[in-house]
Amino acid sequence: MYKKHPQLDPYLNRTRKTEGAHGFPEPSDPVDYPLVDPDDPYRNTYLGIIDTPITDDAGVQRDMFCYIPTTEKSAWNMVLVFVPGGTDPKEFFAEGEWQNALEKNEMTGFFLPADGVWKNDDPGFELSTAVKALAEMRRNRYFQSNAPAVYAVGFGDGAKPAAVFALTHITVIAGWAAWGDVSLDDDLIHDIGNGPSDCDSTVKRCEVSRPAFIIDENDSNVLEYFKRACNVADCGLYNRFGRVYQQKEKLGTSFLNDHNCCEVWHGSPENAEAAGAAETVEAMTGFLSGFKMWGGEGNGHIRRTVYESDGLVRTERVIGGLKRYWLTFEPDAYKRATKEKYPLVIAIHGFTCSGEFFANNSGWHFVGQERGAFVVFPSAYPFRREVPSVGGLHIATPEWNAGGAGRGFDAGGPDEFEYFRQLIDETLSRYPIDRERIYVTGHSNGAMMTQSLMRYMPEYFAGFAPVGFMEGMFDEVPPMPNDTARNVWYVVGEYDGLGCRLEEGNANVRTIRRLCEHNGADYDKVRYYESGIYMNNIWRDGNGVPMVRFTGVKNWPHTYSPEVAFMIYDEFFARFVRHIDGSLEYLA
Repeated sequence: MYKKHPQLDPYLNRTRKTEGAHGFPEPSDPVDYPLVDPDDPYRNTYLGIIDTPITDDAGVQRDMFCYIPTTEKSAWNMVLVFVPGGTDPKEFFAEGEWQNALEKNEMTGFFLPADGVWKNDDPGFELSTAVKALAEMRRNRYFQSNAPAVYAVGFGDGAKPAAVFALTHITVIAGWAAWGDVSLDDDLIHDIGNGPSDCDSTVKRCEVSRPAFIIDENDSNVLEYFKRACNVADCGLYNRFGRVYQQKEKLGTSFLNDHNCCEVWHGSPENAEAAGAAETVEAMTGFLSGFKMWGGEGNGHIRRTVYESDGLVRTERVIGGLKRYWLTFEPDAYKRATKEKYPLVIAIHGFTCSGEFFANNSGWHFVGQERGAFVVFPSAYPFRREVPSVGGLHIATPEWNAGGAGRGFDAGGPDEFEYFRQLIDETLSRYPIDRERIYVTGHSNGAMMTQSLMRYMPEYFAGFAPVGFMEGMFDEVPPMPNDTARNVWYVVGEYDGLGCRLEEGNANVRTIRRLCEHNGADYDKVRYYESGIYMNNIWRDGNGVPMVRFTGVKNWPHTYSPEVAFMIYDEFFARFVRHIDGSLEYLA
């Protein structure tokens, strides 16, 4: 029987998916952070080894440190490493050649040592220490953390606390790995596994699948736990470490959001030792970085990582004296020349993120491929705001100088309208784009930017779809500066900031009322229907055109999803064109 501890309570919810939750990291103490390097602005401003000590529940300081690689991308990968007991963490870092592995896999590592040896007879105590380490990782004190890319790895006697962390934080991590004995008390596994999952009380923790790479001598109970959770098939697959089990297809799975791609690797210590510590560490970090856990309905969705090198075309330009870039997805329909002109969707990432991040998050490239449309993923410039950034961050981080949120445009930030005009003009000159079918969508800070483009550059676009932020969140919404029609679809999650309720005087209603008034729609004449988790509200103008839409998504956090991308394109974007004279036509 295991030792009880509050951290081992199977009913303890470890996510922020609760009423009123916001999407920003743990607050941190002020840091006098450096400015970005204008010659390499997207490189992190802090690099290398940084001491990040924490104190455990016994009052003992754990000399944790992090290593930030030069390849670290904004809001990308981070791993918590449980260092073997009795080992100096920096010696362990050097001996395992962790620097090379983290640089190659674009991953920031946090190295947590034991107090002597890991107290595996008191798993709750060590789990409490790991929770403190996770909070430090999330503070964004020295780099931009990424909720979809949190991993854990344990070595030696640190394998057990890594396993406990993975079991209890199954809806927080995107995968985990261990080299050592991961077997745990059967009652502990039973109690944790049969508790309700954090984001869906109808699903047990043991039913939530996550990738795992385990190197140990035996078919441990933890290994079997993850094989069952991932519903793997034994197809007789091997790699140089050992067995490879792949997740079976499940009838009824949402293949847009879930890709049924989890794998469980079971390696032998002999094979790992033959490969050597450096190659094994590189294999583990490479395995983990290949998966991301994206927010959505329930406990999130595991999908394979999409890299820029997978087919996104990078364009770099100096705009307004600043080095800027964007990524373009070219659909196969264009490569096969199936038609003369193609639609264009501009998909804008949120705070701290990047174009590559948003391709992974939103899946708009899937839409582009299936519907024969180009997709451009812009990237914001990291700059130091004169007005403090949202989320309490102190490092320079990519953020759209979009106005709104009670702050207006930052005088020290970039001119985003100049950036988007050049992006659109160059895309039109480079590709056969249908000028009448250009659309824009964005998430969070990208939704702020989408609404600024709707306000100040409406003539460029045939549709607007901001997700996760409403213009009226902190301010009254002023009238639009001209009479140009602005068709818009807002999408907000149930657990997204202020939520998706339509209550008189709240941000949702303030924003919608203004757009209804502008587009000649009567706010009091709303049509409502539900489709699964989507609660849809539609306001039509005098001609019956659905000019304003608002969708609240049940059991949804601050996120975007491929399913929403398809929904927006098929039900909204594809039905509108903006003619060269500025008029808007509804085709449905």
